[in-house]
Amino acid sequence: MIKNICFINNFNSELFIRECLVSVYSQTKPFDAVLVVDDGSTDSSVKIIEEFSLMHPNLKLFQKENGGQFSSFNFILPHIPDHAQIFLLDGDDLYPHDFLANALSILGTEGWDFAFCEQQVFLTGTAPPETSVINNDSPQFFSSTSALTRSRGCWIGNPTSCLSLSSTLFKKIFPYPHYQYKSFWADNLMIYAASILGAKKVHLSSLGIAWRKHAVNFSSRQYTPQDIVMRERAIEEAFTWYCSKYNISRHPSIREFFQEYDQLGSVWQKRLDLPSRYRMLNRLLRKSLQQTFTKRT
Repeated sequence: MIKNICFINNFNSELFIRECLVSVYSQTKPFDAVLVVDDGSTDSSVKIIEEFSLMHPNLKLFQKENGGQFSSFNFILPHIPDHAQIFLLDGDDLYPHDFLANALSILGTEGWDFAFCEQQVFLTGTAPPETSVINNDSPQFFSSTSALTRSRGCWIGNPTSCLSLSSTLFKKIFPYPHYQYKSFWADNLMIYAASILGAKKVHLSSLGIAWRKHAVNFSSRQYTPQDIVMRERAIEEAFTWYCSKYNISRHPSIREFFQEYDQLGSVWQKRLDLPSRYRMLNRLLRKSLQQTFTKRT
């Protein structure tokens, strides 16, 4: 039987973690387990989590020294059971009360590789959304986006709290050793790595979690030119590492690329800012010739 697990990473979220946990334990379809990793908090958030663990035996709190969000994902790996779906949640975000029930009604209970929904942005001090349903759109299923991502760096996903993935995929992605770059986040790694590994993705466009916008979250951070260079370096390192580990060609064939390109459809081709098929073919041919010439020299 597939278990549904909520995994929360917490760092100094004392202002938000109580509301976060209330949202998890207010689900109309309860989670089988809730795993919380505290990344060396220095505020009172751990005490709040401990209070919830006394009331809810299925909540397990793990504490570690501060090492950043990446290190929390590496840390939790030994505690992730097989045959589980992992729903990710940051300590400052919320699940509307019907989120898990609605997600399972769309995805079914047999498990899936990688799913992502939308954000419903709300400000601290305002009421969060009451329901996860934001429209009547049908989900979009991607059979594979590996070639698209290896060739064009396509980012097909959403921020951490919008993501869920199978324990099998989680254990293929983690542990990841190269997480020292502060401008490269764990959700970036999971979104890219899931594609590289050929995971089937599902976009739950009709559902949205409650994503809190506040003064200290990093979505509003301004990146320096050096940050951008380091982020690009981190992305390329991740691509190289996963391709090498799983014996995947770093650069896909043109045929492989266009099989995935055509399956995307016009909406996602536009959303990902992909050129027309003609322009894309010209670019791929030029790149292929450059790679061939580089190998010979």
